[in-house]
Amino acid sequence: MNSLALLVRNPVIVLPGIIVGAVAAGAEFAVVTLALPDWLLLGAIYLVALLLALVQMAYVTGMAGAAWVHGRTQLRDGWDALTHRGVAAAGAGALLLLIGFCAAVLAPATLFVTVLAYAVFFIYTMAAVVIGGKAPIAGIVESAATALRNPLPTIGIVLLIAVIAALGGWLGTLAGRLSDVAGALVAGLLQQVIVAYASLVVAGEYLKLTKAPTMS
Repeated sequence: MNSLALLVRNPVIVLPGIIVGAVAAGAEFAVVTLALPDWLLLGAIYLVALLLALVQMAYVTGMAGAAWVHGRTQLRDGWDALTHRGVAAAGAGALLLLIGFCAAVLAPATLFVTVLAYAVFFIYTMAAVVIGGKAPIAGIVESAATALRNPLPTIGIVLLIAVIAALGGWLGTLAGRLSDVAGALVAGLLQQVIVAYASLVVAGEYLKLTKAPTMS
């Protein structure tokens, strides 16, 4: 069974992203209504967005892992992943944020090689932490080691996700030309479908490369 078939069979995996997106929009509106200095306002919005993104990553990764192992997933799988591996996922997310910042700073001097290396070597981190049960640093190390042992399939996954994300953005832009509201809704929905699909792709490849049992 492939990632697309699992997504079609388990459309519920898109729902957490839609909920998180709605919560993020509501939280941003609530923060904006506060009489805060601009720097504090931007910081609050960024912090809320970061926390919600980490919640979504842990939740959807847990559902993706369950889908590959059992062929089916439900919201409870994501909740179990969040409650049992949420702290570790947050730690991994913080480390990835720091590493990503360093990669971005060095990007101009390295012709963006550091950004590509970041995308390739750390793509399995959240799967290693949430599905594999690794600690944050161990998850980062396992992700890098897995990518190093399997460079071609890993680069293929990164390129696939990049192409699909670009296609989704293009379709959202087209919808936006018809209507601002329709464009926002289509773009938002496509984004969550892409996140769910990407999570399934990464989880499936991680489980395959680490020789964990999955549904055939």
